[in-house]
Amino acid sequence: MSVVEIRPPEPARDAAAIYALIERHRATLSQWMTSIVRPQSAADAEALLRQQMEGNDAGRCAHRVILADGEIAGICSLHGISAAHRYARLGYWLADSHVGRGVMSRALGQLLSYAFEDLGLHRLELGCAPENLRSCRVAERLGFKLEGELRDAQFLGGRFWNMRCYGLLADEWKKLR
Repeated sequence: MSVVEIRPPEPARDAAAIYALIERHRATLSQWMTSIVRPQSAADAEALLRQQMEGNDAGRCAHRVILADGEIAGICSLHGISAAHRYARLGYWLADSHVGRGVMSRALGQLLSYAFEDLGLHRLELGCAPENLRSCRVAERLGFKLEGELRDAQFLGGRFWNMRCYGLLADEWKKLR
């Protein structure tokens, strides 16, 4: 079983490895995400990581690099953090080479603990296409409840996709721990 850790990105240090991961797994990632596949070079990836760090510093988000046995495996993030409403949205991606080993569930477990315990958030939301079975299973495995499905809410790969909306409350997370 892999040792899984998360940490804030370090743009200069991480950009080349993250870009290489995106490039190697671009076909899979582009099925479900638009923003992560935008970088077309290590310099683009570094610029994206710097932008993410600015969001981290401002408290608007919490981007984290996922490490599996010390190797960068993906990214997980809290987006749209609202201190007033004690809410955020969860996003994540993982390289195909790390799928199926529990890496994402363990990384997100760490991020959820940070969200609920350190940031004092009350609610997290996660959205994914119903056809993205891996993402749906991750949400369900972590205790997120399916709250509904938005019709044609995402435009990916030249077509509209529905989006499943999952939610998790702090009290629910505590019971699962």
